[in-house]
Parts: sequence; structure tokens; C-alpha cells
Amino acid sequence: MKLTQGTDERTVLVVGLSDKRLSAPLAQALYQETDESIKLKLERAELRKMNVLFAPHPETKPDKKMRRQLLLIKAQQS
Repeated sequence: MKLTQGTDERTVLVVGLSDKRLSAPLAQALYQETDESIKLKLERAELRKMNVLFAPHPETKPDKKMRRQLLLIKAQQS
């Protein structure tokens, strides 16, 4: 079964079912994440960390003029 959690997609094997809502630790015992899914999740986390280094957040929010300029640049790139 494939699940989307935030920006990550996880593949899990359902081991058991429950008739009622359970606490998180008990619910986690009812499924297992595949090794490939864990590997992909770790790789994507590393990519996100690297992306932060190459595209840092600005110290201030862009003003109206800067937002217009950014929109023009993005429109030209697509």
C-alpha cells in the first residue's frame, strides 16, 4: 500500500487490522515500511538538507515590487 505523508511517499505492508482507533505505538505495530521506502525517505531528506544550503531563505520578506519581479522571472522560466 502506498501512502503520502507530507512530501514523502511511503510504501507499507499491512500486517494487521483493528476494529477501533488505537494509540500511535499500537497502530504502528499493524504495518511495516518496506526497506526501499525507508531508503528513499532518507535520500529525499538528504536532498532537502542540501537544497536548503543552495537556496537559503532571505532575511526579510519580499516587498510588492520584489514579488512582481519574482513572478516575472518565474513566468519566463516556464
